[in-house]
Amino acid sequence: MNISTKAIVLSVIKYNEQDAVVKTYTEQTGFTAYFIRNFFKKNKSRLKKAYFQPANLLELVATHKNKGQLEYIKEARIYYHYKNIHLNFDKLNVATFIREVLLESLKNEQADTDLFRFIEHAFMQLDNEIFNPDFHVLFLLQLSRLLGFFPDNQTQGDYFDLYNGQFTDRIPPYKYLSPADSLILKAYLGMIFDTKNTEKMTSADRKRALDFLMDYYELHIAQFITPKSVKILHRIYE
Repeated sequence: MNISTKAIVLSVIKYNEQDAVVKTYTEQTGFTAYFIRNFFKKNKSRLKKAYFQPANLLELVATHKNKGQLEYIKEARIYYHYKNIHLNFDKLNVATFIREVLLESLKNEQADTDLFRFIEHAFMQLDNEIFNPDFHVLFLLQLSRLLGFFPDNQTQGDYFDLYNGQFTDRIPPYKYLSPADSLILKAYLGMIFDTKNTEKMTSADRKRALDFLMDYYELHIAQFITPKSVKILHRIYE
């Protein structure tokens, strides 16, 4: 079956000396891995390697057998060309982190138009707007909503229960955030729900938020592994 779909490139893996497996999240089929023959063989592949740079936004025509195996791309083109992500060190590192989070988070995800459009818009927003040092934290929170484990901001308390996703006045029996970290989380939730919120977060706040949100993701997504790029973001905010 031939399909036409938008796709976000998450990774390119060398399959052998000359072939590649490209992992994507597509609008029509969700998480999909494609086999590209002769990808690393000079002038032999039908598809340009430049199209498959991580985080690229593509339009694909592909052959899907839907048998749980690798699929095949017939045609590809970039439908959005980044203007400055690759020229801005901070944006590039945040884009790398987001892509690695998506690779861990979406490997079992089916097609979801809202999810695809959110991710697509996030990369375009990162590219087009002035760099926001809180972008990656807000992205993680908004992504958690679409994946089904957004923190319950209707609950109240000094502690945040990471296991149940709720604020509480009692110390939870499992993993939880301290009152100080819970205040950081509440501040970021406030930035999402109040677009006029101008609260300034410190570098230390961002580092703490990144760490506890990675713990949160590990609890709520099976086999989630914290990306190595977290260490790079920590160095940026030192």
